[in-house]
Formats: sequence, structure tokens, C-alpha cells
Amino acid sequence: MDPDLDPADHMPSRASLARETLLFRMRMLSKVFYGDEWVEDLEFDIWDMAYVTPARFDGKDVTRETAKFFRDLIKLGGGYWVWPEVVGKEGDHEVFVPLAEWKKVLVKRNKNYSP
Repeated sequence: MDPDLDPADHMPSRASLARETLLFRMRMLSKVFYGDEWVEDLEFDIWDMAYVTPARFDGKDVTRETAKFFRDLIKLGGGYWVWPEVVGKEGDHEVFVPLAEWKKVLVKRNKNYSP
């Protein structure tokens, strides 16, 4: 059975849609603010925007609703998009990792981070 399809109707699952929407929104923010689909440390910048109060991105305030939208997509999708080398993988496109794997990266990067 394909985990990206809902067994009830064989349509994309909510988790699959959340993952794809999250990737689209991450790329969109990067393109608008930095002029490229993915820039170094984008995953950290967006994570901080979603989870650090007050919510900011590229030095600009972000609404609570926008931050919550990203948190909801992350939670519903069950993971997070990162550049492969951030999680010790090879590749030239974003990869989706489970939240547990991503949180290990956060702990390594910031010893003060507590998942």
C-alpha cells in the first residue's frame, strides 16, 4: 500500500499534501526573500520563524497565523524538508526527514535546544 495515498479513496493523504505544501512554501519564501529556491540554512531560518517567539523571517516580523501555518504543516506532514548534507546524506535536492531525525540535528547545532 502506498503511504502517500489515503486507503479510503486512493487520493493523496493529508500528510502527503502537507509535506508538498510545506516544501512549496519553503521554496517560495526562499525565492521571494533570497532570490533562489533554496539557500544555505533555509531549513533553520524557517524552523526558527515557526517556533521561536516573536516570529521573524529575514529580519521581518511574521504573523502568529503564518508561524502556526508552518507548524501545522510540519506536524501534519510528520517531518521536515532539509538540504541533504544537513542530515549527512548526499544529493542535490531537498529531502524530507522525520521530525525525530531533524530534532537530533537541532540539538547538535544548538546545545540549548530541547526537543
